[in-house]
Amino acid sequence: MTKIAFVSLLYTSSSVNCFHHYVKRPVAHRTAVNAIERPAFDPLGLCDAEDSTRFRREDAPRDGRRAALIGLAASLPALATPELASAATANAPNAIGSALVGYGHYLAMIGVTGCLFAERLTIKPNMDSESEDLIAVADILYGLFGALIAYTGYLRAVQYEKGFYFYSHEPLFWLKIAMVGVFGATSFFNTTIIIQRSIAKRTGKLEPMGEKLSKRMISICNAELTALASIPLVATFMARGVSYSESIPWQVEAGAAAILFAGLSFKYIKEALAFEDGPLVPVQDADSEPIP
Repeated sequence: MTKIAFVSLLYTSSSVNCFHHYVKRPVAHRTAVNAIERPAFDPLGLCDAEDSTRFRREDAPRDGRRAALIGLAASLPALATPELASAATANAPNAIGSALVGYGHYLAMIGVTGCLFAERLTIKPNMDSESEDLIAVADILYGLFGALIAYTGYLRAVQYEKGFYFYSHEPLFWLKIAMVGVFGATSFFNTTIIIQRSIAKRTGKLEPMGEKLSKRMISICNAELTALASIPLVATFMARGVSYSESIPWQVEAGAAAILFAGLSFKYIKEALAFEDGPLVPVQDADSEPIP
């Protein structure tokens, strides 16, 4: 990249100097040079053989300026976009794989968001059978999309993008991993409850969801949606090398993220298994008498 920029700058400087010396030199000298006979300018070969050998004195004063301007104009694109050309071809052998992995990563994030919104809008006290089935399907898809995020994220960190050496020394990368761990561990509460209710439904022992449990599950969904909005923000700073440092051993940061994920996973699964739902609040019709 630096070499391309240097050559482009050198070429531009030469073109500018050529034009500068041509304009600034004495008129008499330019007249003498212009008196030299040169072939007609025909880069496309549009003239016949006889015309191509003609000499044009009247166009000589313009040929020097034209050549200098053409050289200057030709060098500007190379000078203006060397980084783009280098970036476009730097990872050419892995371009297709990187693009597909990146697409899968973003698609999985959209899928997780959709599943979370489906659960958030469906969960309520005294859900009917169809709603119970809907949140069960949404949670299964949520798990599949989550696995795809983890797999494509691993490939992007290790095989594609900037490489693991860069990410391992980027504290924001491990912060993002920790946030993803909190995000995943939090979801274990709802997943455990949904599995329990699906089993109870198959055995015919399903009880209506109460107000207490529905509020807790909705709060979990809200927390996950907030995390989904925060994680990409950290990722954008991470990708640009903000707070990059090699002074902190990456093993320490990775260990802290792993401990956080394991601890929160245990907490939320234990809470779900021991959770006791409150009584179902009966829904009253407008014309019914108040319940004593």
